[in-house]
Amino acid sequence: MKVIDYIKDSFSEFTTNVTWPTWASLQNDTMIVAIATLILALLLYGVDSLFGNFVIKSIFELLR
Repeated sequence: MKVIDYIKDSFSEFTTNVTWPTWASLQNDTMIVAIATLILALLLYGVDSLFGNFVIKSIFELLR
């Protein structure tokens, strides 16, 4: 059957030919992603606060 052969071949590929990252490498990469996410979140918060405090308030003041 084609489906059974596909599953067997896929399992063989994952166990023999795939290079899995080491635990230390995985932790390092996770830390990089977490720090980059935090920096991006802070940057977006700053831009949103700036836009909300100055631009929107200025527009509302002009419309009064």
